[in-house]
Amino acid sequence: MRTQKRTADRSRSATPVAPGAPLAAAVLAALALLTAAATPATAADPTPGPTAAATAPAASAPAASGSAAGLLPAEATQAERLAAELRRDPVYISADQPRQVPRSLGPEFAAVARRTGVPTYVLVLPDADRTLLAQVHDRLGADGLYVLVQKYGGLTVSAFGVDLPAEDAARIANHVTPYDAGPLAGFTVFADKVRLGKDRAAAEALATERHGDDDYAGRYISATDRQNQNLLLGLAVVVLPGLLLALGLRLSRRRGLPRPTEPAPAARRPGAVDLGKQQAVALARAKDPAAKGPTAKSPAKSTVAKSPGKKAGQPAPAPLRRTVLAVTLLATVAAVLGVVLAAPKVFPQTLDDPDLTVTRADLDARTTEAAAALAADGIYQDPSAPTVLTPAQLAAVRQRTAELAARTPVYLLFTGSDSDDESGGSGTTLLAQVHQRTGRDGVYVQVDPVGGYFELAEFGPAGTDAPTRFRRADLRYPDRSTASDDLRIPDRLNSVLDTVAAARPTGEPAYGNGPTALPELRSNKLPPLFSSDFGPGLMLGFMLYGVLLLLAWAAIAVTRAVVRSRRAPAADPTPPQHAAPGPRRTAAQPSARQLRGWAAEDTRALAVRLAAADQDASGRARAWDCLDAAELLLGEDGGRTADPSDLAAATALARAGFDALHGSREARLCRLSPLHGAADGGRVPSWFPVVDLGTGTARLCTGCRDALRRSGADRPAADRAARRAEADKLLLRVPGADGRTEATVWDRSGQVLPAALENLDALVLRARESASVQ
Repeated sequence: MRTQKRTADRSRSATPVAPGAPLAAAVLAALALLTAAATPATAADPTPGPTAAATAPAASAPAASGSAAGLLPAEATQAERLAAELRRDPVYISADQPRQVPRSLGPEFAAVARRTGVPTYVLVLPDADRTLLAQVHDRLGADGLYVLVQKYGGLTVSAFGVDLPAEDAARIANHVTPYDAGPLAGFTVFADKVRLGKDRAAAEALATERHGDDDYAGRYISATDRQNQNLLLGLAVVVLPGLLLALGLRLSRRRGLPRPTEPAPAARRPGAVDLGKQQAVALARAKDPAAKGPTAKSPAKSTVAKSPGKKAGQPAPAPLRRTVLAVTLLATVAAVLGVVLAAPKVFPQTLDDPDLTVTRADLDARTTEAAAALAADGIYQDPSAPTVLTPAQLAAVRQRTAELAARTPVYLLFTGSDSDDESGGSGTTLLAQVHQRTGRDGVYVQVDPVGGYFELAEFGPAGTDAPTRFRRADLRYPDRSTASDDLRIPDRLNSVLDTVAAARPTGEPAYGNGPTALPELRSNKLPPLFSSDFGPGLMLGFMLYGVLLLLAWAAIAVTRAVVRSRRAPAADPTPPQHAAPGPRRTAAQPSARQLRGWAAEDTRALAVRLAAADQDASGRARAWDCLDAAELLLGEDGGRTADPSDLAAATALARAGFDALHGSREARLCRLSPLHGAADGGRVPSWFPVVDLGTGTARLCTGCRDALRRSGADRPAADRAARRAEADKLLLRVPGADGRTEATVWDRSGQVLPAALENLDALVLRARESASVQ
């Protein structure tokens, strides 16, 4: 918040001044101040007793300027007004913020002030600085501690004539007091720390400043925090008991040790009638009257209990199933009750700010002061606000209001509006309240000395258009279009008076511009637990519970699938017929004849393997694509006239078909030789691009990877030539068509085979395009 400059620093006003008026006003003000200074003042004593009361200043007598009894003239500075207040009571609480710091807290501030052991003067103001403390001390003329408590608890102190660590104590209080604890809490910390002694206070101040302000959390929570707590309670009431219930139901379905199985009934003859247990016993007793109970052969003495729908020979359910279910239900109910009973202890907060008792007298304090000043002088100067008009300017304003009084009385209030004042920050409501106190009709003008805002309201049976002219003239807010801090209050006030002078009667009564009743006091009680967002928390809890159950079910299903897949080979170690890996061609420089034989043999073997494979075998579709492409490359003569590069491509396709039937899903082929099949050995070593063997994204088969590792080419000490030599031992080279030309590296041989650099699908597509089949 910006602090308005003091009267001495303000620029001279351009308000027109009547001849002789400045001189008369200055003489009257000087007389009043001399009268006030001539009266001896008793310094405030923090100890109770007759000497603790400060004598009222002699300047409280009516002055020539028209001030009421007990009030200083409007020409007095802010420091003079505050000094007069401290003479009456060493604790002055501004009437501008009753909702934040009510005046009824005065006795509590006084009690804390007495703990310092020295005269202590306390000013609780919405906006001020250290300069004001020095000015008040000069006007009061008493040594002691001068403490300025600002709106949200910030402390500014000055010590005059006492040797106490006031500055260090204020630094400690400003750092360790939670921001929402209230002004009284910070002042209490200051009073306790100021008595520690200079050394201890300095050490503690240094220690507290090393900690950040975030280390001292707030003392209270907001209504939003309570909503979050209720949302969390809704989640806890559903999720925690729900998880216990799901776990218990899962455990209750598990079977214990196997029970004795129920024997299967003997086979009956066709047409025989099952008499049942009771009828069989009855017939046995009829045949043998001496039998008094079931015999050893009687089925009534069976030790195995039958359950409905249970087939013979199956184990009975575990005997603890009902016990586990009962324990689960009890644990679920206990979890719900635990959340409900533990909530007040986990979230014990009930207030969102300090518990203040704001009385009606607190709310009416400023309007009462303003009404008394207006009734006596027509001008109310708030002691908590800086003085914005010089005596000469104020005299000119008095002359103008006197000229307007015959037609429209004008009452001026130099006081600010804030959300914590009695009107809740509404200037129109404040003016209406003051009008009700004074009972005088006319135009009421509020001037905010700090913010520079104006407010105008008119009351009376015969109103004028002054409020309308005020709004049209746009005089409510100061001009912010420039970088200057000058609010130009004297000039703008002169314009407001010009507007009132130019007003014309409307013939209608005037009742102000807004509500007249004060807003209700905001309750600092937090919403109770299990309210507000507790219902949405329940709904969100059920949704979260469902998601958790789905995740748990998926995890169990995946675990079961993994366990079954690992148990299947152990149960049946014989692999299926189509799982054989097929032939593997490892020669790096085959001849054209070898390639022709490999291509024909591998293609026929793949066709036989596909014919024997199941219809739903894994990889069957890809194997068919490989077989189709290989046969297209071989042609109708079985590859006798095919180019060696096409023969190599057909061999690679056949090998890839075997890998697909074997369960491989790798679509890329070995970078060194596509005849090796799927590149299931990982990426090529990082040195492959250095030796001109393609990019580092290519992959190798397992055999090539292991061969390079065994050769030492992957060692950091290996040079480029050695690595290239080892790779050339595995790199496939395709012979020329005539058998006499030099063999070519496979990725530059023919039109079809280089497509294997990309992947298997590209090789199949290139083979089909080569045969003019899409």
